[in-house]
Amino acid sequence: MNSSGQFARGALASVINNQMDQIVTFQYNPESIKRSLSPQVSAGQAPDHSSEVRFTDAPQQKISFTAYFDAADALAAGDATAVSKGIAPQLATLERIIYPTRKQIEDRDKDRDQGVMEVAPLLAPSLILVWGPNRTLPVRVTQIEITEDAFDASLNPIRATVSITVAVQTYGDRTPDDDDYRRFGAYHRDLENLAQAAAKQS
Repeated sequence: MNSSGQFARGALASVINNQMDQIVTFQYNPESIKRSLSPQVSAGQAPDHSSEVRFTDAPQQKISFTAYFDAADALAAGDATAVSKGIAPQLATLERIIYPTRKQIEDRDKDRDQGVMEVAPLLAPSLILVWGPNRTLPVRVTQIEITEDAFDASLNPIRATVSITVAVQTYGDRTPDDDDYRRFGAYHRDLENLAQAAAKQS
C-alpha cells in the first residue's frame, strides 16, 4: 500500500530517451513472483596456489509471474472499448513491447530495396519492471505465454491469464554510460540498504 492508502500496482514499461513510453500496468498484481538467481563467478588461481572464486558480475536473475486481465468490471460499467474489443487492447499493449515497430520494419525493407548490404538488427527499447519503490529493474522479456480464457460474442478475449518471464539486465549487459546500468546500480544500492536494515534489527 502506498502513502495515499492505495495499493501500488506493478507494471512493465518500455523506455525511450529515459522516458516511459508503453506502460502495461497489471490490472491485478500477480499473487506470487518466482525469482531465480545464479551467481556469476570464475575460478582462479591465487598467488599461494590456492583455489579462489571471484565474482564476474552481479547474479543472473530471472523473474517469472502470472498476470491476469479481466473485462468484467469494464463491461459492467458499459465501457465502450471493453464492449467492442474486450481486453484485446491490453493484450496488444503487452505484446507490442516485444515487437519492433512497423516503421522499423519499413525502414529495414527500404534499405534492402536500396541495396544496403548489411542491414543492422532492429533496436529494441529498454524495458523496466516496476514492483514497488525498492524494485525498478531493467529487464529483457524472454517469454510471454497468453491463455485467453473467455470470449464475447464477437470472439474478443474478455479474460486472460498471462505468464511472463524476464531476465534482469545487470552491469555486464550494459556499459557504465547506459541508463539501464544506472538503474541496476540503484537497485543494487537499495538491496544493500535493505540488508543493512535487517542487520540493525538483529
